[in-house]
Parts: sequence; structure tokens; C-alpha cells
Amino acid sequence: MKLLQIRLLVNDFKKSSNFYKDLLGLPISWYEEEMEYALFNNGETKIELLSQKAMAEVVREENKFLEGESQSRFLLQFEVEDVDKTYSRLRENGIEFITEPHDRKEWRSRIAHFRDPDRNLIEIYKML
Repeated sequence: MKLLQIRLLVNDFKKSSNFYKDLLGLPISWYEEEMEYALFNNGETKIELLSQKAMAEVVREENKFLEGESQSRFLLQFEVEDVDKTYSRLRENGIEFITEPHDRKEWRSRIAHFRDPDRNLIEIYKML
């Protein structure tokens, strides 16, 4: 697995995106205000912004609307060769997932989510 991006789950998307874009001067490579998503391409490991509300919808989509599942302040995103194979291997190692592998067409990706022992949110990811 390769660390691809760190996703910051923000409360105020516009304020946060302006901070990273205008004040820090990071180059933006993808911006979707309606989706509350921004990608800053500042090197090999990128920084993403996504509203906590939007992430809650993603996690709850596969998890029958459990409260608070995305209340992390960040998400580690690992790029993998095959989400389904990685999911199976990690489950065999005892990792419990909060979402099963599924496609996110608007993100052009296949993803699944789990938490580390301190409940930090982790996503395995493959671009479609």
C-alpha cells in the first residue's frame, strides 16, 4: 500500500479551501464546491479537503446510517492495486471494515473504509 493522500475532514469547507489555496499558496488540481471537495497537488502525497458532512454520507451509505462514523478530523488514504483483494487480505488479518468495497463514480474510484485501534479513519483506494 502506498500513502496517496491525507484527507482533512473540515467543518467549514470554503474557509479551509481558501486557507490552503490563498494563504498557503498550494496548487489546486481539483475543486468541487457543490461536493465540498478540493485536492491540492503539492507533491507525491497530496492533501484533500472534504467536509465532515460529505464524508459522513459516504461512510453511512454502506453502514446503515450509524451516527458519528466519520467524525475523524482526517483520513489516511492508501492507494492499492486491487481494493477487493486488499479488503479480503486485511479482513483475514482481523481488521473490521465499516464499509465494504464499493465504487464512487463521482470520485472515479473504488474504495473501502476501516479504522485503526484509535478509531482513525483509513480508506483503501483505487482509481477507476
